[in-house]
Amino acid sequence: MQNIKIKICGITSVYDARMVCSFPIHAIGLNFVKRSKRRISLRTAKEILAKIPPLVEPVLIFENEKISEVIYTAVTLGVNTLQLHGSETVSYCHDLKRFNKYLKIIKALPTKEASVSQLNAYKKVCDCFLLDSYDRKDQMGGTGKPSDWSIAQEIVSKTRLPVILAGGLNPYNVNSAIKRVKPFGIDVNSGVESKVGKKDKSMVERLFEELST
Repeated sequence: MQNIKIKICGITSVYDARMVCSFPIHAIGLNFVKRSKRRISLRTAKEILAKIPPLVEPVLIFENEKISEVIYTAVTLGVNTLQLHGSETVSYCHDLKRFNKYLKIIKALPTKEASVSQLNAYKKVCDCFLLDSYDRKDQMGGTGKPSDWSIAQEIVSKTRLPVILAGGLNPYNVNSAIKRVKPFGIDVNSGVESKVGKKDKSMVERLFEELST
């Protein structure tokens, strides 16, 4: 599996959480973006967190949310890893870290707009970066549309900062994406779903079969 970190995003139920955690994943994404079809409630998040293994890291996903709401959600759930999917500034990230220096922040960026200089601007306040195929004016991810791998490859090749590749990854293209981009990790969402918000065990199995080759 090439020592790559694997995150399955858009988990919406305890059933799906337990199912994906039966595979050798490193993290799951819990969505709190108001406009997302995979958004979950605090109650559902608590139920999911109570059932996942201790070595699987939960990641809370937000988009241009009030800092007070992000902090409230993180504290309520006892989760320290955040993924910011909007136009959050360096100052915004700094304010989150000021509240809790142990917070880990993954800053998501549209691949087509991303650059090494942009990553460098955030590197003192963010722990990791995620390149996705989303458009800031369109859906926030999970669309099945692949990222521009050539841009992602160029960025990864020019920085030592950890970069997660997202955007349209599925069992049929994941190995090609990893081979070309060489990311720190991958983020898979719609590529292992039978419908929006419902993960498909057979697709997850196929994903890991491909990753093991």
